[in-house]
Amino acid sequence: MLVLFFSVLPLLLYSSPCLFLILSFLFIYYSTLVSSYFNFDFFTEFLYLDSFSYFLVYLTFLVLFFSYFYALPFNPSKLVSLSVVVLLVCCFYVFSTSNLFLLYLSYEASLVPIIYIIIKWGSYPERSLASFMLLAYTAVLSFPFIYVLFYIFSFCGTLFFYSSSFTLSFFMTLLAFLTFSVKLPIYGLHFWLPMAHVEAPTFGSMILAGVLLKLGGAGLFRMSSYMDMFALKTTLFSYFLVYLVYSTLVCCIQSDFKRIVAYSSVSHMMCLPLSYVVCSHLSDKAFYLIMFFHGVSSPLLFSIVGTIYSYYGTRQLVALRGLLVVSPLFSLILVFAFLYTMSTPPFPSFIGEVFFFISSYYVTFYSVFFLFFFAFLSMVYNINWLSSIVFSSYSSSSTFSVNYFTFYTTFFPVVLSLPMLVYISYM
Repeated sequence: MLVLFFSVLPLLLYSSPCLFLILSFLFIYYSTLVSSYFNFDFFTEFLYLDSFSYFLVYLTFLVLFFSYFYALPFNPSKLVSLSVVVLLVCCFYVFSTSNLFLLYLSYEASLVPIIYIIIKWGSYPERSLASFMLLAYTAVLSFPFIYVLFYIFSFCGTLFFYSSSFTLSFFMTLLAFLTFSVKLPIYGLHFWLPMAHVEAPTFGSMILAGVLLKLGGAGLFRMSSYMDMFALKTTLFSYFLVYLVYSTLVCCIQSDFKRIVAYSSVSHMMCLPLSYVVCSHLSDKAFYLIMFFHGVSSPLLFSIVGTIYSYYGTRQLVALRGLLVVSPLFSLILVFAFLYTMSTPPFPSFIGEVFFFISSYYVTFYSVFFLFFFAFLSMVYNINWLSSIVFSSYSSSSTFSVNYFTFYTTFFPVVLSLPMLVYISYM
């Protein structure tokens, strides 16, 4: 395996320096992760690496690698390659820094590369509006966080979160929560996301769903020692439960395949703030697992959407029919993605869903009814697109041409899930 790795590196360096850089960092980081199995915590003056950081950075490397690998046949420009590298650096500091100001700076800087990718590679004229909405939501709701940082520094004398113990007031907690909820995102602050997904190129959507939406969760996790969620718990929990069901209803009425995937991404990410406000050990595990495996399933689905669109020339479900006839292998990939998205056994994401349901039940018994409707409606719209695309009749006898990158996206979730199984056993 090592011989193969080092024999491929010179070829990658010649053909794509960006891909070479990401793969090299991935190899180094994975080696560090394996060697640190029994001692996850590591911190310096500006870095804090725990089990949470390790796996999110690992997820970032892999998602960016496969996303950029997906884009290679389309000959991305050097500025697009640079944008991927800049995004990699920003995500690394958000997930691994021990300084709140550096976390905030990296969190905001991550906007620049993804906006450039949407504007440069977006295929629809609305891409400028999508970029503006992303910038506006983040800027308006993130700017007050500077005041929160000054407030923390005035009381603690430091912004290193591992060396300070301080609880924010109700108002400050709300400001901090809203800052990171934009990129989580929660319903009501998510309107930029479906538009950004639809207007972004396929590899941009893969990065957006697999990496960028994890920045909000990481920010909330790092701020959890400062935030007093008890006062917000009941109100936010009720709000999130209602819109968890509502977001799945929105998915059921969509006819555009990419919009279905985008809105389903929003509905599944709503499980994260629900787990966060519960504030229990079991809900924390659900938070980690759902966030990680959402970063696996969503890029897989967006890569499939892009591949299907390149063949059919449309994303409308009424026109996507009979894939089983023209490509049984790709139909198998689609069924695999369906099972993974539904968090069915034996996929590890099933464990996160179970933890989420149990922890929600302990808050209130009535949450069971909302979660039942959420699971039922999720099954409805997922079965709808699967039956329409794969099992419907198809009159043409043409063959389905799948590029070489589809083979890699088939095993994309498997590669990502294996290290997380080690983490589950460690927990």
